[in-house]
Amino acid sequence: MAQLLRIAWRSIWRSRRRTLINMSAVAFGLTFLLFGIGLLEAITNQASNDLGNTGSGHLEIFARDYRVRRDVRRAIADPDAVVAKLTAAAPPGARVGWRVVVQGLVSGAWGSRGARVYGVDPAVEAKLSNFIATPGAGQPLAADDQRGIVIGAGLARRLKLNVGDKVRVMAQRADGEVGAELFRVRGIFSAISPAVEDGQVYVAAAAAQRLLGQGNVAHQVLAQLPSAEQSAPLAAAIKSELGDGYEVLSFAELFPALQMMQQIMDKAMFIAIFVIYFLVGLGVLNTVLMSVLERTREFGVMLAVGTRRQRLVAQVVAESLWIATIAVAIGLACGGAVCW
Repeated sequence: MAQLLRIAWRSIWRSRRRTLINMSAVAFGLTFLLFGIGLLEAITNQASNDLGNTGSGHLEIFARDYRVRRDVRRAIADPDAVVAKLTAAAPPGARVGWRVVVQGLVSGAWGSRGARVYGVDPAVEAKLSNFIATPGAGQPLAADDQRGIVIGAGLARRLKLNVGDKVRVMAQRADGEVGAELFRVRGIFSAISPAVEDGQVYVAAAAAQRLLGQGNVAHQVLAQLPSAEQSAPLAAAIKSELGDGYEVLSFAELFPALQMMQQIMDKAMFIAIFVIYFLVGLGVLNTVLMSVLERTREFGVMLAVGTRRQRLVAQVVAESLWIATIAVAIGLACGGAVCW
């Protein structure tokens, strides 16, 4: 076997130009594939994993039937206990928190506009929503600030609000009455999503609970995980622990369009891989065929002196093996360097 490989090694360099062209075709095809796969994976993983720019979670928990009508009375009675269970079951590096969520009317001196009001713990929310930690104007929301509010830049433009202005927030309370609270703009944030900038405001959790006339309740518990793939098993585990009174949604259930896009991109990449390697394979086949045809007399002499046909076939295969091994090694090195 070693002798066969040595003979094959010497044979491939008898036509140095053809061998280098063959190796270059395979190496370039592999480099291109690694770069394409890495680029698509980076795009999809960035969209699924970096949810801090949108404030969403890889896993979210609601009270049963809350998402049907967004009824504030369908609240999680003890959010701290749910957060503790979710934190214990979540993988290391997960960020977990809860929110009070209500659809309200934000009014300033120049108009009014509907917005979703989030009551949060500012210290925890800063880890879940990056834009809350560093607003573009003003200062972050403080935990003990019961009259402070942080609003999106789009909403601030529409209502002509600046840092320090007063706003009134109105929402339907849990008892059916209309609640209203006055706040002062502490900060104006910018987010990657226009929907977040145009339709979200943040206040302290106690202020939101007071607006709704509720005690220590929450409407949303969420977790941002190191990887989106970890959400499905975690959702199954926490769902069995919490029981039927809660609705637990994984990443695929929260963002079905993004999940479908990732599946489509995977299939498209598979087709691209097949086409590229089919074309590269034709080139390699053509090169090996020409090499064999050029050596017809050589092979005839070898057969005449007693070489078996299996030995000739093994030599041609060994030559292809050398070419493929070297080309793949170069392609992996170049592709890995480009992806890195």
